[in-house]
Amino acid sequence: MIVTFEGAPAVGKSTIASALKDKHGCYVIPEVNKLFGKDNRESDLWYYQKQIERCHIASSSASDAMISILDGDVFQPVWFGITFPDENWGCFDTIVSFYRKMIDEKQVSFPNKYVYFHVPEALRANRERGRSSLLGRSSEEIEKKIMRFQRFSALHKDYFSDLKAEFPELVCFHESNDISRSIESVLSCVDTHQYKDSDIFDFMIERCRVRTRTIENR
Repeated sequence: MIVTFEGAPAVGKSTIASALKDKHGCYVIPEVNKLFGKDNRESDLWYYQKQIERCHIASSSASDAMISILDGDVFQPVWFGITFPDENWGCFDTIVSFYRKMIDEKQVSFPNKYVYFHVPEALRANRERGRSSLLGRSSEEIEKKIMRFQRFSALHKDYFSDLKAEFPELVCFHESNDISRSIESVLSCVDTHQYKDSDIFDFMIERCRVRTRTIENR
């Protein structure tokens, strides 16, 4: 079974994934930059291609007895731009064409379940201050990062809420205040959806286009 963890920065995704790996033998696939590095980009499609590789790793490591956890959505390049509408995150049509081809060739698929972790924004900000301080960031840098992701958090959650409304068995939400309860939530996940990848992808694309038009018309 393949489970994808999503949520804003500092909600505990990687911490929960690490605990599941250590205590329950789950296989964890980190995000692209952690898994492959940031300085090895060979082409404009490199980041998208590495997401496909992450999907392959998840598929090969998953089994009936073990959960394979993707720390971050392999389809992230498709929807990420709508969470930062004022920034350039690549040509949307190029990204869509790439992923459409990968779906048609069965090189990528949606997970059995998305688990979207969330906490109140004040708690998320405090967690970010704590972990950023350990990394040696200045107070100014930390507060700038917190502010940048405040809007992202809301738009990000809206996207996955819409995805759940359309495909109820695909997404579950969990408030990640307690690691033990979070672990129980993940281990209790079952593969109950029978949605087609093409249907999920079509919804994702249309949702992103509608959101973009809404922003442009403001």
